[in-house]
Amino acid sequence: MPDRSRLDEVLSRCAAGLLPVRVAAMHLMMETDSPESAQAAVVRALETSAMPAAGRLQDLERIVTEHPQAWTTVHAILATVEHRAAAGDPVARWAGLFDAAVRISPEGSVALYSLGSAELLAAATLEVVSLLSRWDLLGLDRTVLDVGCGIGRLEAALAPLSAAVIGIDISPGMIAEARTRCAGLLNVRLFLGNGHDFTGIADGSADLAVLVDTFPYLLLSEGGVAADYLAEISRVLPAGGDLVILNYSYRGDVGADRADLERLAGPLDLRLARVAERAFPSWDAPAFHLVKSAASAHVRQ
Repeated sequence: MPDRSRLDEVLSRCAAGLLPVRVAAMHLMMETDSPESAQAAVVRALETSAMPAAGRLQDLERIVTEHPQAWTTVHAILATVEHRAAAGDPVARWAGLFDAAVRISPEGSVALYSLGSAELLAAATLEVVSLLSRWDLLGLDRTVLDVGCGIGRLEAALAPLSAAVIGIDISPGMIAEARTRCAGLLNVRLFLGNGHDFTGIADGSADLAVLVDTFPYLLLSEGGVAADYLAEISRVLPAGGDLVILNYSYRGDVGADRADLERLAGPLDLRLARVAERAFPSWDAPAFHLVKSAASAHVRQ
């Protein structure tokens, strides 16, 4: 049976505007035992809500109703990709899990809050592109490196806006999906990574590195994998190059994330320049912008 208190927390946070509707839909699926019980939970909440809370809950009801496959997709991927520490060989473990997830749903495997919908994933991807554009990090003279590129959704979106886009991922299944999605995009290169370094990517060759929901898995891997990846990112960025991390961890503490990131990045001359706790309309990931520089940068909110 669903945990009523956890359901109520999801619904109340959504109604209060503290949880984006699509993320709330994902959590609603996670906390219920059938698509019908997910819909029934929203209807119960609507019966006792006043505007504007009711408006947000109506949006939630619409998302749940319009994506009947979502409950099955969310539960199938959660049963495959466990968010726990990866002992032994983390590269092989994560690669295998994400190979399995992409077979279930390419869209859901890279953004579970897309609910397996190509339309919702495209909208979320455009939000990421919009953020990078607002922060003046894109340009036809810039090369973008997407670390943990997944199915290539960011590559396809950034190709018309960049000189070149390089995607790297440890999952053969995801790289295969990315190559299909990016077929014909001549300025896109995709690499199957080894999980330890960025072999094939030259020093100082990327103007912008982006990690979208990648860093939490690095932190869950033993053996200093996160530090190794940051060192490789520092290597491939020139002085003045940019790094954007969307979701440093899944612990829900932006202050702690910021402190840990500064500790790891500082020795590599990666200085925190900007933090946005609520960066996206439909996603609850905080955004961290770092700059490759020998001098500290002023942190903007």
